[in-house]
Amino acid sequence: MKIIIAGASGKIGTEVCNSLKGKHDIIRVGFRNGDITCDYTDPDSVNNMFQKVGQFDALISVIGNDSVFKPYESLNDEDYTYGFERKFLGQVRFVKLGEPCITDNGVFVLTSGFLSHYPNPASIATGPLNAAIDTFVNNTAPILQRGIRLNVVSPAPVVNSGQTGLGLVTAKETAQYYVDAVEGSFSGKVLRAWGGLQLPVEGDFRSTTTILG
Repeated sequence: MKIIIAGASGKIGTEVCNSLKGKHDIIRVGFRNGDITCDYTDPDSVNNMFQKVGQFDALISVIGNDSVFKPYESLNDEDYTYGFERKFLGQVRFVKLGEPCITDNGVFVLTSGFLSHYPNPASIATGPLNAAIDTFVNNTAPILQRGIRLNVVSPAPVVNSGQTGLGLVTAKETAQYYVDAVEGSFSGKVLRAWGGLQLPVEGDFRSTTTILG
C-alpha cells in the first residue's frame, strides 16, 4: 500500500512509520520536513501535496500541537479557532480533498484523543474537538463511496517505554492501533488507545486529575 503519514516526525508518527515500513510504501509528510511538506490549514497546500503524491491507498493523520491547553478562564476566541482549524477542520480537509485521489477501498485514519471523555482543567479547548472528530468519523464513514474506509484513533497520554499506569500508553503501543485501522477491514470505528481506561457511562465525564492523579 502507498500510505501518506501526516505528522510522521512526531512521537506517535515515528512509531507508526516504523511499524508500517518494509510492508508498505511510506510517504512522510510534515509542516517543515518530510518527503513532502504541507500546511494542512491551507487548502492549496493540501491540494498541492495530493498532486505530488498522486494516487494513494491510505492516509494517516497524526499531527501534534494541534490545540491549545489553558485554564478555561484564560481562553479566548483565537485559542478555540486555533484548535478548530487544526484538530478538526484540518483533518476533515484531508478526507474531503483526498477522496478523489485515494484508491477504491482506501482508508483514512484520523486522530482524536481521550480528553473528550476524561477532561482536565486545561483541556476545554481540546476535548470538544476530539469529540467532534469522533462524530465526524462515525457519521461520514457510512456515506463514503467506492469502498473507502474512515477510522479514528483516540490516544491517551503517550509516555516513554517502561512507564506504566492506568490511562498511559507508549507511542509504540499507540502505533499498533493505527496499523490495525489501516490493515483491517472495518470502517467508522473509534479505536481507543486509553491504557486500560474504559468508556465512561453516559453522563460520567470524569476529570483526568481524578483518574490519573
